[in-house]
Amino acid sequence: MAEATGVSESAIRRLELGRLEDISTERLALVADVVGLEPSLRLYPTGAPLRDAPQLALLGRFRPRLHDSLVWRTEVTLPIEGDLRSWDAVISTAHDWVPVDAEARLSDLQALERRTNLKARDSGAQRVILLVADTRTNRMALKASPDAWRAGFPVDTRTALRLLGKGELARQSALIVL
Repeated sequence: MAEATGVSESAIRRLELGRLEDISTERLALVADVVGLEPSLRLYPTGAPLRDAPQLALLGRFRPRLHDSLVWRTEVTLPIEGDLRSWDAVISTAHDWVPVDAEARLSDLQALERRTNLKARDSGAQRVILLVADTRTNRMALKASPDAWRAGFPVDTRTALRLLGKGELARQSALIVL
């Protein structure tokens, strides 16, 4: 591998152990290619420390639509020790509950569905409310695959909000665009 990539054997060993402190993106891409991987890079904005402000604003618009009898909790962690995942909110009655995941901007719908389904499985949730900001981009994303969303989230915005306004939880997962 060292010969194929131009990276020293010791650097390769440190990379495998997660101890390599400095490697160029180009060299890392070469190493990945040799072992049959495709590198992926994510960039995160700097500046304001609160990156989830649009998500919090969405939750803030949603909360007043709930009946006063419903209990509202935010950042509810999954009941698995050491698991850092959490639901953005959980709405509960005396005998039932439903988690809420809020998305200000949809990008990878398949990844979102997988992540939501895994959290539901791991938390024992019978259904989920996916709360999506009502933006042009999000409407276009949802319109691109309407059958997939209807299957996974059969309760529409109007029905879900009507039930929640009366203090009731839908019996199935809901997609609320707000």
